[in-house]
Amino acid sequence: MKFVSLSGSDVKLIELDIRADTRGRFARTWCADLFEKAGLDFRPVQANTSVTTIRGAVRGMHFQRAPHEDAKVVRCSLGRIHDVVVDLRETSARPGAVYQAVLDGEGDTMLYIPGGFAHGFQALSDTVVVEYLMGVPYMPSLYDGARFNDPLLAVSWPEPVTEISENDLRWPDLGPRMPWLGQKVMS
Repeated sequence: MKFVSLSGSDVKLIELDIRADTRGRFARTWCADLFEKAGLDFRPVQANTSVTTIRGAVRGMHFQRAPHEDAKVVRCSLGRIHDVVVDLRETSARPGAVYQAVLDGEGDTMLYIPGGFAHGFQALSDTVVVEYLMGVPYMPSLYDGARFNDPLLAVSWPEPVTEISENDLRWPDLGPRMPWLGQKVMS
């Protein structure tokens, strides 16, 4: 595994070591020792899978509030996604910075997202399977989000948004809730 910072941030693109032969491919997708050597204090406590069956659909932007911010590793195992991560940390050098990457079912990259970041993605194919390793369990009382079109974030989605859940449309604007994001820096 190789860990590469996205635009110098704490978000890491993880390049997997793929072993291929006539039978197919193999990759290690989790190794505590390698994460530790990369300086990442991350231990999965929960694994989630999401299946999206509508191209252009957006899931997110989701996060979990303090004191249980949800660090995660995201991997697209089928299809292709445009992954978006936003730094919501008040103490960040770049509050509100938006980081983006394309992940696909070829499985050679994953994304490590520290706690304190919002996460979402857009399906770039008709069927998408996304797998998550979570560093903290889901806590409904701390679950929160931002709309995909929140004016403060100004995320540029690569395709027209064709579907989004009612819950994800209801999130209030982030600006009044997180005024420090007004000094955001685009990446």
